[in-house]
Amino acid sequence: MDHKIKIVYPDSERSEVERNIEVFDRLRAFAEFQIFTGRPVDNAEFVARIHDADGILLGWGMPGDVMRQAKNLQVVSFAGIGVAQFVDLAQACERGIDVCNCPGYSNNTVAEHALALLLGVARHLARLDSSLRKGEWNQSIDGFELSGTTIGLIGFGGIGQTFARLCKALGMEVLVWTRNMSDQRGAKHGVTFAPLATLYERCDVISLHAAYTTATANLIDHDAFAQMKPGTLLINTARAELVDEAALIDALNSGKLGGAGLDVFWHEPLPADHPLTSMDNVIISPHVGFNTQQAVNRLFDIATNNLVQYFQGNPINQVTE
Repeated sequence: MDHKIKIVYPDSERSEVERNIEVFDRLRAFAEFQIFTGRPVDNAEFVARIHDADGILLGWGMPGDVMRQAKNLQVVSFAGIGVAQFVDLAQACERGIDVCNCPGYSNNTVAEHALALLLGVARHLARLDSSLRKGEWNQSIDGFELSGTTIGLIGFGGIGQTFARLCKALGMEVLVWTRNMSDQRGAKHGVTFAPLATLYERCDVISLHAAYTTATANLIDHDAFAQMKPGTLLINTARAELVDEAALIDALNSGKLGGAGLDVFWHEPLPADHPLTSMDNVIISPHVGFNTQQAVNRLFDIATNNLVQYFQGNPINQVTE
């Protein structure tokens, strides 16, 4: 008797399942598809959920110890982009397990969220909203006009490219630092590539769109902040680990940074007593830049298609590092 393919979604959220029933039917058409709601409480429960799976649709992360005990596992489709933080890629490579991600699903929605944070910080919207709700009519706080200013983007993947277009529409000059810089690529996107030191020296706003790797960990540190113009605005919708948190807090307290818009944090959920929660020059959101109905629909469409294509012999969106 032929072995029937088994695919498991071990850590779903109920709302995701309800919104993607028709998408998941693609998996049910050729495989036994099992969904568990909520994250496993420990590794033992995780193993119990996926121990005999041939494929996994992964919402959050999978410890290496769990992967080792999934003896039938052939492919993991991670519902996101930065898979290296959530899956042990070295172990997957050693065992010949394919790992896929979902590139491009959130380009528009994260770029728009970055723009919302930028506009909010530039015009002090959270502070003004809070004071007005307390009955204060404060028109003394100067806003920051973005047209005619210079923004520096660190990282230039799909989200960075989309955000660059939005910034140019506002009349901002866009400088970019990324690993792949060329005049031809800059001309194609209407941006100027430059070294990090140039971004820090010239830019009124710095926005992060790079992946988190060993090379980019704490990329923005005390030295980086020291090179920035007084009053620079910082936007981070990428990874908190790109920024030294202590250095960030110092720069905000000292006024070196005029403000920050942050959607990602070193510790999530962000503790209620964290210093960032009491700063009136910071706008924070709970890591929701990706979360629009359109983006989530695209996410699960891609994540599901990764599994369909893999078991049809046409693997796509494979990640190696």
